[in-house]
Amino acid sequence: MNFTNDYPKNWPDIAREIKRKANFKCENCGHKHSPPTGHTLTVHHLDGNKSNCDYTNLVALCQRCHLHVQATYLVGQQFMFKPQWAEVRGL
Repeated sequence: MNFTNDYPKNWPDIAREIKRKANFKCENCGHKHSPPTGHTLTVHHLDGNKSNCDYTNLVALCQRCHLHVQATYLVGQQFMFKPQWAEVRGL
């Protein structure tokens, strides 16, 4: 695997497409993109590798959920209760 940890040049287009596929809602809590309430929509790389932009590795999350998922999810871990984004991506 190429692990350069650099965003690809077309990252803005990739991130926009992931957010579009999620209907501009957080795939964890379902909150719509709303910066004033702290729900700015971001795109998280599940494996931490910014150069891995496969759909199964990317999830649209609000900033609140992004911080939580980033701190608690390890690639390949088993879920007690699968979040919707994990099921959609076949994890």
